[in-house]
Amino acid sequence: MRRPLLVALVLSLTTAAGAQDFPAHTGKVNDFAHVLTPADRDDLEQRLADLERTTGAEVAVATITTLGGRPLEEYATGLFNTWGIGKADRDNGVLVLVAVDDREMRIEVGYGLEGVLPDGLAGAVIRETFLPRFRDGDMRGGVLDGTARIIDIVRRRETLTEAQLAALDVAAREAGTSWGFAAFIGIFVGVGAFTAGTAAGARVVVQLLFGLCFTAGALFLSTQIAPRAAQVLLAVLALALFVTGAVLGRRPAWRRSMRGTGRGSGWIAQGSGGSSGSSSSGGSSSGGSFGGGSSGGGGASGRW
Repeated sequence: MRRPLLVALVLSLTTAAGAQDFPAHTGKVNDFAHVLTPADRDDLEQRLADLERTTGAEVAVATITTLGGRPLEEYATGLFNTWGIGKADRDNGVLVLVAVDDREMRIEVGYGLEGVLPDGLAGAVIRETFLPRFRDGDMRGGVLDGTARIIDIVRRRETLTEAQLAALDVAAREAGTSWGFAAFIGIFVGVGAFTAGTAAGARVVVQLLFGLCFTAGALFLSTQIAPRAAQVLLAVLALALFVTGAVLGRRPAWRRSMRGTGRGSGWIAQGSGGSSGSSSSGGSSSGGSFGGGSSGGGGASGRW
């Protein structure tokens, strides 16, 4: 009889020790990072309590300053299990975890809500509702709007069809590959901006117009297939390389290369040797510079 008691005691002590790694919950809304106002917390707490009364599902929100070096998924799973989110016989819990300083978040979903909030849909909620507000610096709005959308999904309890799940999987894959397209477009943005910059510094009209049009076309293409964050990075890249090119274009060696010898300092229509020779020189110079949880049924993660 003593051995089972000893085993139970060891297990309980191990569980308690593990729980000490996580903060104790204060309710359904646990704003440890102080993202929300007191009124926000009270209102969201009431809405989550009402959701539990009407559906039985338990949704918890936790904002923390940092994960302390732990992997996001591991922390979310441990916190979910330590708090015991959801009914024991139904596993119908959801955890919204936001690590502010680490710029990471996760929606952890219990097995009982897998059909209502599958991985693809959780990822879509993160990409479409949480992350845009977070990237704009509106942490409060992101937490409130994103949690409101989760509440609406759970309240309606719509189990997705196979076609809807497949569409969400495609959207998740496209969200990942769109950054690859953005990197590819960045090569063209860089070449065009650098060409325009050197032409502006050397005061050569044709190459300047060519570079500007080339850059504008690449940036427009990025608005069709790249995430908004990638679009901003590409615009910053274009501006930086244009300025760099303009500075270099003013140097005597670059000016001679762009304009040809025996030319004045004013604007000229085209560099010596025709547009093909000038473009080849600019492309060669720029080319060397730009190369380069067991706790539930799943969930999704995001960064901003």
